[in-house]
Amino acid sequence: MNNELLLDVEVFPDHGQIVISDVGGHGATSDGGLEYGLWFSEHTVSVITMSADEADYRDKGVQVRVYRGSDATELGTLVFDRNLIFTDPPQLGVYELLWDEPEEGGAIPIERTGPVRIQIFVDPPQEADHVNVLIRYDIPTPEMN
Repeated sequence: MNNELLLDVEVFPDHGQIVISDVGGHGATSDGGLEYGLWFSEHTVSVITMSADEADYRDKGVQVRVYRGSDATELGTLVFDRNLIFTDPPQLGVYELLWDEPEEGGAIPIERTGPVRIQIFVDPPQEADHVNVLIRYDIPTPEMN
């Protein structure tokens, strides 16, 4: 894999999910659903993961890695492949749903404001304990899709 690792963090899955979002524009998610494995808006993605009870039982949270690159090999099952809109200053936050503010989970600088292609992969496909985020600057993003 030729991607650059930007963040490697363990996140507790409040309500069986973790949040990945634009730090300045995060908000409620309305699209998607359990059948898709996530909820999302133009700034935020809530990824369905293992339950909080399972995390307590294992004494381990969800392992989240954020990469910059274009190689999706061995990252898991693709569950999200869309643009997120980033405000100024453009930063990607990874955090717990109820307790963290976006910048507390690791605010990763993004190269530009506006739309940026984000791909999210989970492993295993159900009740994921690993989430990989791939920031794709190589894909043109002229508009939201």
